Amino acid sequence: MTRSPRRPSDPDLDEREIEVLKSVILGHISTGEPVGSKMVAEGAARVGSPATVRSVMASLEERGLLTQPHTSAGRVPTDAAWRFYVDHLMGRPRMAAASAQAIETTLMASHGEIEDLLSEASRLLSRFSKQVGVVVAPELGAVVVEKLEFARLSERRTVAVIIGRSGIVHHRVLELDASIEADELERIGRYLTDEFAGMTLPDMREELLRRIGADREAHDALVQRGHELARRAVEVDAGPTGVFVEGTANLLDSPEFADVARMRNLVRALEEKRRLVGLLGRVLEGRGVHVLIGDEAAESGLESCSLVASAFDAGGAGAGTIGIVGPTRMEYIKAIALVEHFARVLSRLLSPRDDDRGRG
Repeated sequence: MTRSPRRPSDPDLDEREIEVLKSVILGHISTGEPVGSKMVAEGAARVGSPATVRSVMASLEERGLLTQPHTSAGRVPTDAAWRFYVDHLMGRPRMAAASAQAIETTLMASHGEIEDLLSEASRLLSRFSKQVGVVVAPELGAVVVEKLEFARLSERRTVAVIIGRSGIVHHRVLELDASIEADELERIGRYLTDEFAGMTLPDMREELLRRIGADREAHDALVQRGHELARRAVEVDAGPTGVFVEGTANLLDSPEFADVARMRNLVRALEEKRRLVGLLGRVLEGRGVHVLIGDEAAESGLESCSLVASAFDAGGAGAGTIGIVGPTRMEYIKAIALVEHFARVLSRLLSPRDDDRGRG
């Protein structure tokens, strides 16, 4: 995990203050309710009596680490407390072996169409975390082409299949001006694979446009048709990157989102995928798992939430991101372990296979 360096604003706490703060945080994660001094004193042996704990909690509140929702209530952690916990107090994230194996087996069964794999990853991440699972696909323009194939769907429709060097598959249905027989489509696919394997989609498109211009006077209909079909097949969409979001309904179980207006604003923020892409794009700037808490994600409309996210390597297809969105009262140690594991598995599935590395 990428932990933040100690910051100038990080509080310098003594052992008792750390124990009290950690007890409040863990109690709040467990119950979702404010934590009182009696509960802390009973749960942590070295913190002293309830009266001593109340004094420590009041000091932590003055330092911006705890807040009291109601006069007679206990305390809850602030965003600053969650940040201090994640950076300095939390243990080492670990995945249960059985859960790790179940995730890997399911994702391996989905490998092939990249959309299916990433959709399944977001669904599984949501299921295991009981939060919102978000996956942002790698940029299609970075895919290195290994093979092109065409399959006839009907007289005027064919599907173009682009197989990336990492083994991931993209497909696009094309409407034709004239019928092309199945055997000719097969020959076109072989020709294009021989000519363009090893290129990225933008490079392939540029070369195709150059050849189409030079082919105006050519008499080889196969070459002409092949270049035109390939040009249409490798067009990189200008729209937003593919974003897969699963488990928004899980947030309904969190007391933090019992307020209807707050929940509506959160759902709206999750549905605005461009904002999610922008937020997750920050993860690509560094290695390991990143944790954004509360106001650190404010520009995306998720200031009442936390995001635990990591980049994953898609080999010749560049990098994508995977993450969990949930309330700031999150089991961070579990979320970080899940995101680390999913990122490792996706990187392994989407990176070039060993027998492909020597091809160009």
